[in-house]
Amino acid sequence: MNILIIGGSGQTGTRLRQRLDETSFNYLAPSQEVLDLTDSAQMRAAVTDFNPDVVVNCAGYRDADLAESEPSRCFAVNRDACAELASLCNEQGAILVQISSYMVFDGKKSESYTEKDAANPLGVLGGSYWQGEQQIRERCDRHVILRAGWMISERKFELLKSIMAELMNPAPFGVLGNRYGNPTPADDAARVITAILLQLDCGAEVWGTYHYAGVNAVSESDLAATILREMAIYDEIATDQLNIIIADAEDESRIVPLNSKLDSTKLLHTFGIHANSWEVGLARLIKEYYV
Repeated sequence: MNILIIGGSGQTGTRLRQRLDETSFNYLAPSQEVLDLTDSAQMRAAVTDFNPDVVVNCAGYRDADLAESEPSRCFAVNRDACAELASLCNEQGAILVQISSYMVFDGKKSESYTEKDAANPLGVLGGSYWQGEQQIRERCDRHVILRAGWMISERKFELLKSIMAELMNPAPFGVLGNRYGNPTPADDAARVITAILLQLDCGAEVWGTYHYAGVNAVSESDLAATILREMAIYDEIATDQLNIIIADAEDESRIVPLNSKLDSTKLLHTFGIHANSWEVGLARLIKEYYV
């Protein structure tokens, strides 16, 4: 199987390449300079020249706050580029595997979100994810959309990195006690994508939308406390000297859902892929950061 990875140098793409190195798959992961999602000519050239069996799109616009001030850029990456990519895959007969997000939901449900729940994004970023998904469904029949939980990795702009930076800063910082989600290590997400690719290679026709997130949802404040405990193994951080302010977010000011919990049952029943504990992956990530 020939696989084209878009965003191969990002948090999930990097881990996916490491996973695929352990398989017999042939993959190409061009740098952003060679393959920019917003460059139509580059994207067409990559898909037609390499002629992949599967395209995995790990790239995307991720910054929820910045998206509010530059919506055109956000939609160009998460919606318009995905629409064009879906059309190209359909033309070439390639399968499209697209990484999406819990951000398509408004967070008003108390339980974990399933694939049957209606999307209702709150902000620009969530809206771009949702409209991108819709474009893929309309343009490419053979697609797998994988909505991931709170992605954590050592890369910049991600939840883990931002919390670690704040924990090492003596100034007070706030976390939300009423925002819940499933932390999902990037390596674990890459494991799931690889497992899906293996089954697609065996001829499985399981098109549609799936959820994947680490086992056991936690609040943002509990996640910060867990990160702190893991950091303390390698860093002389005095927990009682850190001023962590736990607050509750107001509904009116939100651009991200307070409930980001995802149910991975459909993925399990379709692919037989079990969800892993995020605590193990988190401990490994922090160890890698220090050691």
